[in-house]
Amino acid sequence: MTGSDQLTSRRVLCVSPRYVPSFGTFEYAYELMDDVRAFMPPQGLLVIAASLPPSWTVRFVDENMTPATDADFAWAEVVFVSGMHVQREQIHDIRRRAHAAGRVTVLGGPSVSACPDYYPDFDYLHVGELGDATEALFARLADDCSRPAAQVVLTTKERRPLTEMPAPAYELAEIDRYFLGSIQFSSGCPYQCEFCDIPGLYGRVPRLKTPGQITAELDKLVVCGVNNAVYFVDDNFIGNRRAVKELLPHLIEWQKRNGYALSFACEATLNIARAPEILAMMREAGFETIFCGIETPEPEALKAMSKSHNMMVPILEGIETLNSYGMEVVSGIILGLDTDTLESGQAILDFIELSRIPMLTINLLQALPKTPLWDRLQRAGRLIHDDERESNVDFVLPYEDVVGMWRETTAKAYSPAALFARYEHQVTNTYPNRFPRPASPQRASWRNIRLGLGLLAKILWKVGVRSDYRREFWAYAWPKLKTGQIEPVIQAGLISRHLIRFAREASMGTMNASHYSAKLRDPMQVAAE
Repeated sequence: MTGSDQLTSRRVLCVSPRYVPSFGTFEYAYELMDDVRAFMPPQGLLVIAASLPPSWTVRFVDENMTPATDADFAWAEVVFVSGMHVQREQIHDIRRRAHAAGRVTVLGGPSVSACPDYYPDFDYLHVGELGDATEALFARLADDCSRPAAQVVLTTKERRPLTEMPAPAYELAEIDRYFLGSIQFSSGCPYQCEFCDIPGLYGRVPRLKTPGQITAELDKLVVCGVNNAVYFVDDNFIGNRRAVKELLPHLIEWQKRNGYALSFACEATLNIARAPEILAMMREAGFETIFCGIETPEPEALKAMSKSHNMMVPILEGIETLNSYGMEVVSGIILGLDTDTLESGQAILDFIELSRIPMLTINLLQALPKTPLWDRLQRAGRLIHDDERESNVDFVLPYEDVVGMWRETTAKAYSPAALFARYEHQVTNTYPNRFPRPASPQRASWRNIRLGLGLLAKILWKVGVRSDYRREFWAYAWPKLKTGQIEPVIQAGLISRHLIRFAREASMGTMNASHYSAKLRDPMQVAAE
C-alpha cells in the first residue's frame, strides 16, 4: 500500500472465531488424524495479515485449534477478527475478551459486511473487501491505537483488484493441522439464487487472480506443510469459464512439477457438466471432488429459487458426467422450501439412492440478510427472529413437521449400510476414471507413508473394531484390503466416522438443523444439560 512502510509500527493479533460442530467441519473425523484440529485455513484473515504494513508485527490464532490466551491479548495493541454469520456468538466473545484486556477491536469479513448492525460494540468495523477502507484503517491505527470514543465504520468504495492481493500469510498458520488446504482464484458469482448472499456481497462479475498467483500460493502451501488436498473456495469455480480454461493448463503443469502430490476440490454449478473441455482439464489437473448446490431434485422448486441453471442438464445425468471424469460429487440439499410437501423428505432419500452421492449437506432453509429470499420473506411477514428456533423462516408446512422431516431424512441418509453402499458405487464407477497418478517421490514420501499407515491403523481400530457399525464397514473394506485398495478404505472410513456420528446427533435433536441457526450452539453443552 502507498506509504504503508512509513506507518507507526503496531502489534496486531488476528483471531479466527471457532465454528460450532456441524456437518461440514468434520470434527468427528479429527480423532483419526494426527494433530488435525480444524477444517480449512481462513483465507480472509490470512490475506489481511499479509496486507499489514511491513513494519507491523502480527500473530495469528485460530480458535478452532486453541483459544487466544490472556498473554496474546496482553501482547497485542489491536485485535483483528473476521467471520461469518454462523460464528456471530464467537465473534462477540473474542471482542469481550479483547476489551477486557483494554485492546482496540476491529471486525471485517462477510458477516459484518452484510450486517454492520449486528456488531455495535466493536471499535472499528471494516465493511466490504480489501481496498481504500483498509488503507484508511491502517492509517488511523498507526496514528492512534487507543479505543475511539464511538464506533468507527469504514466502508470500501474502491476494492483492491485480486491481481494485487498478497498471498495469504499461510506461514502464520499451522497448515499441517488443517483437514484441507484452501486457496481462492475468483470472487463473485454470475447467478442470483434466491437464498444466496454472494452476489450481494461480492458482485455478479467474477474478479480473478492470475494463474501465476495461484501456482505461487500452491508453492507456499506446500512449503507450509499442506496435506493431501486443497479446496478452491471460489463461490463458483466456473463463474468465468474463459479464465478457468486459462488457469487449468498452469495447474496441470504445476501438478507435473510436484509429482501430483495434491488433489484439488472446488465448488461449481451443476451446468459444468456441459463443459467437457473444462472437465477434461480438471481431471488432468487432479480435481477429485466437486461441490454442487443441487438444493432439490424438484424442477418447480428450482425455478422458484432462481436456480433454473441446474436444469440445463438433467440432474442425474449431470452427476454421472462428473463421475465419468473421476470427480466425486458433494451436494447441498435444502428442506423447508415453499414448494415442499410432507413427502419431500422421502423424495430426497429417493434422489440420494439414485444419485449415489455419498455426502450431501441436508440443511434447513435459512434466510440470510442481503438476499432476495430475505427481502421476499420480510415483505410477507415471514421472518421470525427467535433463537430458540432452528430457522428464521416461517415455513409453509408446520415448523415441527419440517424439523422432524429433516431429522428423519438425515438419519436415514447416513445409516451405515446406505452410506457405505454409496461409497461402493464411487469405487466402481468414479474412482477408476481419475487421472492416473505417478509414483512420484512427493507422493511416496516417508511422511505420506507414515501418515497413511497411521490413519489406516486408527480407522481399523476405531471403526473396524470399536464402532457399532463395524459389520457394514468390513463388508465394504475387506474386499478392497485383500486387493491392496487402501485409499478408498481410508477415505470412506474417515468420512463415515464424521457423517454417521453427525447424523445420529441430528436425529436426537442435539445438532443444528440449519448451519446458520443460533439454536443449540454447542452440542456438548446441550448434552450436559
